[in-house]
Order: sequence, then C-alpha cells, then structure tokens
Amino acid sequence: MARLPSERFLIQQIGEEVVLFEEGTEQEIVKFNPANADEVRKAQHTIYLSNDLSDEDKCFAHFWSGYFHAHAQ
Repeated sequence: MARLPSERFLIQQIGEEVVLFEEGTEQEIVKFNPANADEVRKAQHTIYLSNDLSDEDKCFAHFWSGYFHAHAQ
C-alpha cells in the first residue's frame, strides 16, 4: 500500500487487483489486475484523465501502477 502525496488517496493491491481510492470516502478512482498489461494501460489512462488527482498524485499513481505491474509478472 502507498499513500499519494496529497495524503487523500491510497493505492494498494488486494488479492489479484490493485485499487486506487480516496481514503475516508473509499471512492474508487480505478481498479485493475496488475498482471494484465491491457488493464494496466487502461488504468494509466484513467489516472491521466482524473480530475480528482493533482498532477503530483497522478505522477505517484503512475509510478505505483508500474511497480505493481512489474511485480505481478
């Protein structure tokens, strides 16, 4: 699990899925299987388009998405 810089969002792996969500409200930004490259690509696009995440949060979310993907292989 990792907390993004704004401290509003967490990204963590739960079973076979990674979830990016707002802490407290549990509002899900994106959920994906890190072993599936197409799902990771779609999740990266969702992160990029998100109006909820700051640019800094997006940067860290992209990093952690890649981390989970690399370790799922």
